[in-house]
Formats: sequence, structure tokens, C-alpha cells
Amino acid sequence: MSEQDLINEVNETSSGKVYVSEEISALYRKIADILLEYDIIVFHGSSFMVNNQGFIVTARSGVGKSTHVKLLEEFIGDSFKYINDDKPLLEVKDNVIIHSNPWNGKERKGNNISTPLKAILFLSRSETPTYKKIDNKEEIYIKLLSQTYLPREKSKREKALKIMDALFNKTNFYEINVNQNIESAKMTYERIIKNETK
Repeated sequence: MSEQDLINEVNETSSGKVYVSEEISALYRKIADILLEYDIIVFHGSSFMVNNQGFIVTARSGVGKSTHVKLLEEFIGDSFKYINDDKPLLEVKDNVIIHSNPWNGKERKGNNISTPLKAILFLSRSETPTYKKIDNKEEIYIKLLSQTYLPREKSKREKALKIMDALFNKTNFYEINVNQNIESAKMTYERIIKNETK
């Protein structure tokens, strides 16, 4: 990691001061760039497995993905296991594998495990829990772009976009609208997770 990498990271914050978090973030960007060579992208979301099948719940920071996944853990019980609660790695080859890594969120929920990915769930807040499967590539692509680490360097960015393209036919995508009650977790489990793990 160079001094310029750290300067770039600091310039992206509003403080203009160097903190440990900027140093870690700059280092993580370097690691993420290297992982692209192995068809692995860094994704923003809370990942977990149920019956050895992987899922990711993703949303903008603060919307409630970790809260929803915590409710899923409570509802599902022993067959639920965290992979990574913040930045799972997605290896996209013949199939898609979720890998954990040491950066697993402020709650530090994660395990050193990997498993096949069954579905990505895009979460929004709503009083009434609803869900739908998404098949529209343009809609999926826009949602994926906002949650995938994209490098600054053009050639590496193009590589990341190519890996994202490969995701389309290798997993299922859902939109879930949930509140912070256990009923939302029940809906997500009964309507999506249970069907995907049959």
C-alpha cells in the first residue's frame, strides 16, 4: 500500500484526517483489487447459510439488513449460520461461492466458511412485508452496482463489471420489503429461503 493510496482514501472522507479506518479501507481496496484476478468481488451485504446454502441480504447502510438477518437467525434457529455480516467475497466461476473474510462488520458476526450462493435479496423498508423475484437484468444490474466494490483503475473496474455480468445466470434475485418484526423474517424464510434450499 502506497502513501498515495492512503491519501486517496482520506480524500474520500469529509474529515481530511488520517484515521485507522482509512488505513484499513485503503488496505482492503488493495486486497480487493488482487482478488479480481481470481474472479472474486467484494460485495456489501449480510451473508449467511441455511442447510449449507448461501444467501445475501443487501441494502444501503442503515436500512436494516443486519437487523433483518438477526431476525432470520432468531426465527430459523440451529440451521442458520453467519458467513459474513458486512463484506462477503463472491467467487464467480462455474457457480458462485460466498467466502467470508476478517472484515465482517461492526458486530463481528462471521465464520471462516464458504458455501454456494442460492440468492441475493435486495432489502427495503415497509410496514407490510412483501417479496418478489426479480428477473429484469437492468434492474438487477443497477442494484448490484450500488453494492459491489468497483476499483478506481479502468482495467480492474472492467474486470469487476465482467464478473458481475457472470452473476446473472448463476443465482436468483429477490426484492424484499420488510419491517423490523419477526413476521418479516418468517416471510423471507417461508417464501424464499425454504424454497431455495429444497
